[in-house]
Amino acid sequence: MYDFLKELKGLKSKEGVTYQELSKILNEEFKCTLTANSLASKFSRGTLTGKEVSKILTALGYEVKVEKK
Repeated sequence: MYDFLKELKGLKSKEGVTYQELSKILNEEFKCTLTANSLASKFSRGTLTGKEVSKILTALGYEVKVEKK
C-alpha cells in the first residue's frame, strides 16, 4: 500500500516549507483556518481530509492527478 501521508510530508520538506509557512499560505489562498500546531497534529495523526490534502498540494505547487493503472 502506498503511504500517501509519508509522500506528502516529503514534498513539504523538499519544498522547505514549515508548518507555520504552510498555515499562512493556506489562510491566504484558501481562507483556511488551520494553525501550524493543528497542521502538525493532523500530519502526525494522519487525519487530514481529502480537501485539506488537495489544498496543501496546491499550496506546495503540486496538482492532484489520478490515473488508472
